[in-house]
Amino acid sequence: YILIFGKLGLPALGIIGAAVATIIARIIEMLVVIIWSIRHSNTHTYFKGMYRTIKVPLNLVWKYFITGIPLLLNEGLWSIGIVMLNQAYSMRGLNVVAGQSIANTINNIFNIVFIAMGDAVAIIIGQHLGSGDMKKARDEDTKIIAFSIFTSIIIGSIMFCTSGFFPKLYKTNELARLVATHFIMVQAIVMPKDAFLHTTYFTIRAGGKTIITFLFDSFFMLAVSVPIAHILIRCTTLGPVTVFALVHCADLIKCVVGYILNKKGVWLNNIVQ
Repeated sequence: YILIFGKLGLPALGIIGAAVATIIARIIEMLVVIIWSIRHSNTHTYFKGMYRTIKVPLNLVWKYFITGIPLLLNEGLWSIGIVMLNQAYSMRGLNVVAGQSIANTINNIFNIVFIAMGDAVAIIIGQHLGSGDMKKARDEDTKIIAFSIFTSIIIGSIMFCTSGFFPKLYKTNELARLVATHFIMVQAIVMPKDAFLHTTYFTIRAGGKTIITFLFDSFFMLAVSVPIAHILIRCTTLGPVTVFALVHCADLIKCVVGYILNKKGVWLNNIVQ
């Protein structure tokens, strides 16, 4: 705010100010983590000697590489998939671009609950898997997924009921606000589905099944979601919000697959041994 609009005697830098502020925030985040880990190294002994050297044993590097490369590819391809989806929707006009931008911003605020549940899976379930307590890992995972879906139903309901309010906060035309409202309504309806997929994804990843998560996430995005969006946009007269909803409906396939994988316990694996 200060750098963008030039408050407290500083010049108004606009978008450059936003970029500078982002860099400053990231540096502060890094310093907080470094300082906290050093000050608490006696309590959390795994921090001791962490900054003494950057040397990592070659066998450990290879293990990280084999396990992590599918995740790296997944994140990169997922980003490409999101760009391709947005490009498809943008073919319906600039009002759609503006509306979707507004909707995504609001959605990011509301979906923080199930995003946090995914982090909880990574931490809690990963700890149980690392200790070899598979029974407790399965029990805790089931509870976290159920809680994530339940809270998403509540949050999604609130989001749906207030969907018309948030676009009014933006300086844009009425059509863009209407499109944004409809996008937000769809995102609110599918939030429980997204919550299940998100926590299931992190469950599978916690067990080190990175190839499965790659197929489950970015591969599905590029092989199913993106083609559906482009075909419907290019070959039909369906509106962008309808296409958006149908693309989300395709995720029900992932829900079924995710449920089966979770139920079979393919993720019950101790990757630290």
